[in-house]
Amino acid sequence: MNLDHARNHKHAVLLTGFAGLLAAVLVGAGEFMLQFNLQGGYEAADYAFFGCVPIDRLTTGHFLAVLAAPLYVAVYWHLFKMLEPAGPKLSCLVFLLGAYSFIIGTAWISQRIFLALTVHEINGGAEISGLLMALAERNEPFVNVLRIAMVAVSVIWTFLIVSGKSHYPRWMAIFSPFAILAAIFALYFTFPPIGLYVIPIAMNVAHVVVFSLSLMVAARL
Repeated sequence: MNLDHARNHKHAVLLTGFAGLLAAVLVGAGEFMLQFNLQGGYEAADYAFFGCVPIDRLTTGHFLAVLAAPLYVAVYWHLFKMLEPAGPKLSCLVFLLGAYSFIIGTAWISQRIFLALTVHEINGGAEISGLLMALAERNEPFVNVLRIAMVAVSVIWTFLIVSGKSHYPRWMAIFSPFAILAAIFALYFTFPPIGLYVIPIAMNVAHVVVFSLSLMVAARL
């Protein structure tokens, strides 16, 4: 009975890990379709980069990203179970922060298309720049919640893994979501020809790395 329980538990951990990896890949693909612009300019306050993205690509990316994003909740349960031996309460906090932040992140990504469509209308001659700013003011706070939560998750992640009591080897502490995000932003500013392609989907790229490594470790338990 205990052996069966252990096998079922491992299968659940692996399954939720794969679900999260799939989420990161699909949301990343959708967000790339939504936001990628060969000229960059993602930091522009007027969101002009959206104007170069065809409407069909915007629409496909919107639905792909929004429909896949909730799968992120499953993988934070996976991370919780992998961290749990090092401290159940802090590990549970990783799950709660991660799940909550990606629910907020889903709200953020679901609104990006409205900013993009507004930019297209402005480019067509519509005098609605005030509407664009109003939409932006109600959209951007969501991604900041996600970023702050990832800092908190990364601090706890590092603390628990360095303790040596989690299921992860200590070297995994290096690959916290925030550390990988910082590396991606550094790449964007120091080597734009490559950074240009990863910065629109930085959060998803970071989690593809985290989830892939976590699955590799989980499969060996």
